[in-house]
Amino acid sequence: MSTKITGAVIVAAGMSSRMHSFKPMLPLAGATVIRTLIGTLQKASIAPIIVVTGRNGRELTEHILDMGVETVMNEDYSHTDMFYSACLGLRAIQGRADRVFFLPGDVPLFSHYSVTAMNEYMDQYPCEILIPAYNGRQGHPVLFTNELIGELIAYQGEGGLKGAIDSSGARKVIIALPDQGLVMDADNPEDYRRLEQYSESTAQLPPLSCRAKVSLCRTESFFDEQLAKILELTEKYGSLARACKQAGVSYSHGWQSIRRAEEQLGFILLQSSRGGEGGGGSHLTNRGAKFLDAYRKFRRSVERYSVKQLEKHFSDY
Repeated sequence: MSTKITGAVIVAAGMSSRMHSFKPMLPLAGATVIRTLIGTLQKASIAPIIVVTGRNGRELTEHILDMGVETVMNEDYSHTDMFYSACLGLRAIQGRADRVFFLPGDVPLFSHYSVTAMNEYMDQYPCEILIPAYNGRQGHPVLFTNELIGELIAYQGEGGLKGAIDSSGARKVIIALPDQGLVMDADNPEDYRRLEQYSESTAQLPPLSCRAKVSLCRTESFFDEQLAKILELTEKYGSLARACKQAGVSYSHGWQSIRRAEEQLGFILLQSSRGGEGGGGSHLTNRGAKFLDAYRKFRRSVERYSVKQLEKHFSDY
């Protein structure tokens, strides 16, 4: 789980003119559009959550009062666009979170697994903006860093938030996820019916995901995620015994795994010392540290490839 504080800004200040009904409070998934959306973010431990209201603002605030979110009212909602409302929410959350998810209030059926995946991706691959996509189509919520907020809300050009993002020069990454809800909204009655059908068809079903197990081999398999974890913990604590305890394996198992890997590699991974003024301990050798780093990078590459292939072959599921 990410150690970063990640908040969210939801814009629900529009007129809902094409829907002919007040979209945030339409029934969906056993609740309403807005409560379903907020609940999904909260399942992924997203907080604080700012909801920008406009039309029926007082009624909407009361509707979500028990959910522990904050609301910001766009008093001029009938004469301003979404970007204006977005800036109100971004100003309210600026400096209170390391990252911020942004989304309109009519995209309620993305999965909390997708939210978690995006947060974890940004942990591993630093970027300023992360945009989810399904089947090549970009969707919501969009994730960006707190440092970018000042530049976004200062934007004076055209194109709204998209224009602000495109003109920022910030590093933008698109992440493919097997989650159709990322690209579904309630813009009009037909879209809303599709949301209802999708909600019914996927009730209680989390999206498909995959887990890649990466082992390195020569004459036998000798280096895997468990050994990488043991080495990381040993470097952290300076003790193989403590590392094995933290990893949930016996000391003899950890020691044998390291010796087997060293035999296959032909060099020492871990250097140990006993006693002396420093009290002894264990630390990665330079070659060991470089090998561990290479394994981590390789494993992440395999994971990224696996996600792309999952979407390619199982997108209908």
